[in-house]
Amino acid sequence: MQIHEPKTHRSKRKRSLWSWLTSIWVVPIAALLISGWFAYQYFAQMGPEIKIHFSQNSGLQANQSYVKYRDVPVGVVKEISLDQKGEGVIITVRMNKDAEPFLNEETKFWIVKPEVGTSGISGLDTLFSGTYIQMYAKPEKKGGSLKTRYEGLEEPYIDRNNNTGYRYHLSAPDSRNLHQGSPVYFRKIRVGEIEEVKLAKDGTRVNFSIFVHHPYTDYISEETQFWLMSNISFTFNHSGFNLELAPVSHILNSGIAFDTPARIDHAPQKGISHIFFLYKDKLAMQKKRIGLGKSHRYHYYLLVDEPIAKLDVGAPVEFFGFQVGSVVAMYSDFDNNVKKIISTIEVVVDTSAFADRADKDTNNTKPFFENAVTKGLRARVAQSDPITGNQYIELVYEGQEGQRRIETIDGREIIPTVRSNDVDIAQKFSLILDKVNKLDIEGLLASTKRAIDENSAQSVKILKEFAVVAKNFKKISSDKNLRKAPQKLITILEETQKTLEAANGLLQADGGKSALSREITIALHELTRASQAIERLTTKLEKKPNALIFGDQ
Repeated sequence: MQIHEPKTHRSKRKRSLWSWLTSIWVVPIAALLISGWFAYQYFAQMGPEIKIHFSQNSGLQANQSYVKYRDVPVGVVKEISLDQKGEGVIITVRMNKDAEPFLNEETKFWIVKPEVGTSGISGLDTLFSGTYIQMYAKPEKKGGSLKTRYEGLEEPYIDRNNNTGYRYHLSAPDSRNLHQGSPVYFRKIRVGEIEEVKLAKDGTRVNFSIFVHHPYTDYISEETQFWLMSNISFTFNHSGFNLELAPVSHILNSGIAFDTPARIDHAPQKGISHIFFLYKDKLAMQKKRIGLGKSHRYHYYLLVDEPIAKLDVGAPVEFFGFQVGSVVAMYSDFDNNVKKIISTIEVVVDTSAFADRADKDTNNTKPFFENAVTKGLRARVAQSDPITGNQYIELVYEGQEGQRRIETIDGREIIPTVRSNDVDIAQKFSLILDKVNKLDIEGLLASTKRAIDENSAQSVKILKEFAVVAKNFKKISSDKNLRKAPQKLITILEETQKTLEAANGLLQADGGKSALSREITIALHELTRASQAIERLTTKLEKKPNALIFGDQ
């Protein structure tokens, strides 16, 4: 039996491409394509790499800390390293692609971290998200030239332009305990903040730069006055006692307040170059003044050889009780020719205060002040308070007309001066007590004793009033302020007190019943008038110690 095996034919056709694709290589090829797509997406979104220089790292972490613009992450910190000079740190940041148009010359960077200070608490969001870098950029600069190296800021950048407000400049003898970020108030409404506090180049004052937002700039003109807000203020007048305590936020964060007189036009004034004086409180700001202010303030100098230990920078310059200027600087040195210490006092004076009410031209008021000097106006160091000894500059007419003029020495205009003729209160008191001491007190007391011996009801009444006077004199003589007076005054007071106490001791005597003689009656009447005069004097001195100098006005 013959068996036939089937014949097989090997196909000579080659395998197609599809057979290769359906093979095991399809998985790696697909993975490669997907990885390439993701790589393209990644690099397409990757922006440029920039470097930011800071003085120190404040909590930034590589691959964790972000760069934010308008609270949107636009980059991530990739590396933190020291700069080559060791004077700071270099932060390398990989920015997003969509942030590239904002990287130009106007872009600013600073580190945001949690801070607690007198101006409040800032950066609270970093407690959860961590420290980050804040970016500032101007959208209108979009598409500008790319910048990849920046100098980081130590303080947050605040964009100030005429569309949001104006900047003003203030000056004061010291910092008033103010700092950058302290608020500015108008009628207890926060309208701005302090941008900068720095010492003047000559070191004689502190300059402030403040920014006030619109529309509150409409209430600022060259007549506006600024003062440091007080935490506690009280007033006492005919309507009663008023005590005001500032809110806790004001106490923790002192600020500046301002106001403009109602008679001034409140039209907004751009670019005010005037430097405003910052008063220490509202009371100092409200002191009576005359003059137009503005550009009518000129600097003058005084040369005095009197002690100025109690004269402070900022002390007023007064004319007939009105403030027309203030002391801005002073220094003293020894003059070997006259063997005295000569003090140079720089003052600023509002010359418009010396214009006659009939003068209509107020554009240039400096000649008014110069004319007043030629008519006898002089400057002197005066004492504002005999108890504390505080001093100020007073302008008075005590010179002869045509005798002197304002002299210019080394470019400084010197006002002629006169020595202070203020008599010390102790000296005036001594003169009064000298007159009292000249009275025939021994004769009066002898007549009084005889009257008491006869039990005169009238004499007893008078002596009781005299005892009150003795107690008042005792109170005055034991006062600590008067203890600082000259020794002559103390001696006179002690002698007067002993004499009056002797009269007071007579009240313990018992007398007869006879009537007073005519001679004793006259003596007692004189004693009555003297005791009443002394009682009025002591009462006035208790209420107003400076009445002897300034009168009862």
